[in-house]
Amino acid sequence: MQIAQVVPKAKTLNTDVFDYSIPPELLPQIRPGLLVEIPFHGRKIEGIIINLKRSSHIPRLLPIISVIDPEPVVDKTHIRLAEWMSNYYLIPLGKTLFENIVPPAKRTIKNLTKEEKPLTIAKVVKKNKYQKSRKYLIVADFNHRLKFYLQAIEKTLAQKKQVLILIPDLGMLHFFTKSLPQANLGFIHSQMTKTQRWLEWEKIRQGKTKIIIGSQSAIFAPTNNLGLIIIDQEENETYKNDRSPRFHVVNVAEELSKLTAVTLVIGSLTPRVETYFKALKNIYTLKKIEEKPRSITIVDMNNQHQAVSLPLQQKVEENLKLKKKIILVLNRKGEGIKYACPDCHWTATCEKCGMPLTPQEDRLFCFRCEKSVLPPQKCPKCQSVHLKPFGLGTRRLEKILKNLWNKASIVRIEDEKQFEFKKNQWDIAIVTSYALKFNLPPIGLSGIIDADQGFNFPDFRSAEKTFQNLYKFLKIGGEGIIQTHSPDNPTISALAKLSYENFFTNELSVRQTFDFPPFVQLIRLLYKNVTKENTQKETERVSKLLENIVSILGPTPAFIERKRGYYCWQILIKIQRQKQLEEIKNILTLLPQGWVVDVDPINLL
Repeated sequence: MQIAQVVPKAKTLNTDVFDYSIPPELLPQIRPGLLVEIPFHGRKIEGIIINLKRSSHIPRLLPIISVIDPEPVVDKTHIRLAEWMSNYYLIPLGKTLFENIVPPAKRTIKNLTKEEKPLTIAKVVKKNKYQKSRKYLIVADFNHRLKFYLQAIEKTLAQKKQVLILIPDLGMLHFFTKSLPQANLGFIHSQMTKTQRWLEWEKIRQGKTKIIIGSQSAIFAPTNNLGLIIIDQEENETYKNDRSPRFHVVNVAEELSKLTAVTLVIGSLTPRVETYFKALKNIYTLKKIEEKPRSITIVDMNNQHQAVSLPLQQKVEENLKLKKKIILVLNRKGEGIKYACPDCHWTATCEKCGMPLTPQEDRLFCFRCEKSVLPPQKCPKCQSVHLKPFGLGTRRLEKILKNLWNKASIVRIEDEKQFEFKKNQWDIAIVTSYALKFNLPPIGLSGIIDADQGFNFPDFRSAEKTFQNLYKFLKIGGEGIIQTHSPDNPTISALAKLSYENFFTNELSVRQTFDFPPFVQLIRLLYKNVTKENTQKETERVSKLLENIVSILGPTPAFIERKRGYYCWQILIKIQRQKQLEEIKNILTLLPQGWVVDVDPINLL
């Protein structure tokens, strides 16, 4: 008698895998990877067979009802990948299999047109036990990275193997597609319908697609002869899934390359600290292309009394005369930071989130829950009529610039519509980080209006994110100016030299001193509840279970303590030894509803 081990598409408590008997009439079809219908707690649901065995400790087993798809929806390699994800990210196996490995579709295999032939699937190439995956980290601008990618792709295709390319933004598709052979090219991304995704999945599964390009979920494409994985802009936050399972694409790609012995190439102009650290430990082969230095000036704003310093004004004048384009970077939309009363210091806040509302045009916006309200005509606290925006936002900066250079064409690039409307018909562009999505024209001057803005957040990655963002803008310009109130900050000094090495060396030292990645593994526990009292009680209960096993920070209110009506508190766990993780796994996997377990968080806010 054979037993099928099945992962059900349902929430389970103590186990992810269940034993089912195989009816004699289904036995010839049964194999690992099949999507089947099973009885589960009085109802019929989907399940995936992950293994077959000869016996079970359960005396009376329920039988499999039927086979939904005659061909495996997932191969053995991806079953192992799902098992690794379940173990590493502390989530049920059902979530990794069904929510990521197998795409949902509005129609099942039964509903495919009758004209279609039965599906076939190429045999999975077995990895030689002596084979090892090769990993490369390419640190260079996009043109140099693309040249390396294309060479690797050409070599892989010559070996009759498949290529998987991951990009953080669909706007980058044309940069790759224009350089690649159009035949046998496939796409997987979030803008596809469920049915489109399923049909594309089938083409890849049958080996009809040689090059797959996509966003985050493309990492799970059912390739059966994979030879190369490319991940561009590996530092981009979109590679971290923002819902359960909260995996990071690079970590999953590393594991997939181990399972299949394929080559992994990741590229970035400013890689994550953890990734560069791996390269220095020879986990990745590092290839770095140095470029010519640029003239970048630091302006100490402690000696300036206006938003646009005199040195920056002088440089703008020079570039305008030379007909060169100028970008001024301010990563804060709206009229200012907050809308407040200067008399009693009352500040307009979001009722659901408790965060200051951002003044923009004639309304106040909460960018957390995307709500907007009309500004009050008078202060609800002291009845003053002197309410006004405080701080500097892109709209207010635009007004300042128009007063300084009323004949110049000035535009804000904060979203796609603004960029497409003006295209390159401007002299000065006020930009947020969103502008990095676009192919900007040649820039004469890059000016950083407020370089200190990103340092003010209670996140160990604040300096890294600030450096990555501003570095890219400074690289665009022929020359640059950095306005800062902290001219001696090591990150500012590294930016002025456009030296990633200087930034990395200092940042690594800081993280080692305070025990942060890559020297420890972080797990963020976030709890949400409608009442503050219950939120605090529950986080304190869990922290007492953990404090004698691992090092923890908290519990404390999250940076955004209220979000959409829920109070948010968090606990940070620092794992220094694998044994500690094993000891707390049962606690973390059995947390009640309301908890979010985020392994390797990219954001502590």
